[in-house]
Amino acid sequence: MLTYSRQILFVVLYMILLLPLFAIAESNDKGMKKQPAKWAVQKSSTLRIQGLSNVNNFGCDITGYYQPDTLICFEENPLNKTVPLKGALEIDVFNFDCHNKRLTSDLRKTLKAKEYPKLVIRFLSLERNPVMRNSKDVLKGTVQVELAGSSKCFDIFYTFEKTETSFIKLNGNQNFSFADFKLSPPSKLAGLVKVKDRFVVDFNLLLQPVN
Repeated sequence: MLTYSRQILFVVLYMILLLPLFAIAESNDKGMKKQPAKWAVQKSSTLRIQGLSNVNNFGCDITGYYQPDTLICFEENPLNKTVPLKGALEIDVFNFDCHNKRLTSDLRKTLKAKEYPKLVIRFLSLERNPVMRNSKDVLKGTVQVELAGSSKCFDIFYTFEKTETSFIKLNGNQNFSFADFKLSPPSKLAGLVKVKDRFVVDFNLLLQPVN
């Protein structure tokens, strides 16, 4: 019995001595884990809607972004090899300027601005981590767009570019149709005869790394 008791005591003491080592190893693993990249959207970021008619083209702009939003880029998902993103742009539809009072009013009506005052672009994923060592990097990602009470996911091509001041320029554009969001293009838009169903959303973001 004495020998057995000594064996039990030895095992207990052995475990007590090893516990701090396990704790140190776990702490080191956590310290080595890569933290997600965070990018703060700067006020100089812009967004533009471009449309077509059978007579002329038109463009409506937001020339400054004053919402304090942050985009977060996580580690690559080992299951589907994509890079998760978190963050969104919330654009006030009433802030679009079409450089023509009637045109601006018609766009707001078409997008149901009174009922749904926000255009939301949610960043969901990238096909891989961007590489910006020497020049621009073009890669595909997925966004979710919420407009006029409807929501739909789209694949989009991004261009990442690092500036001399270590900021990041992020450009993306995508063709949409009014039908994507259960909208009907107006038959007249500030006197234009017929507006085509498709339009382009082009955003140029200036991002500041925050970690």
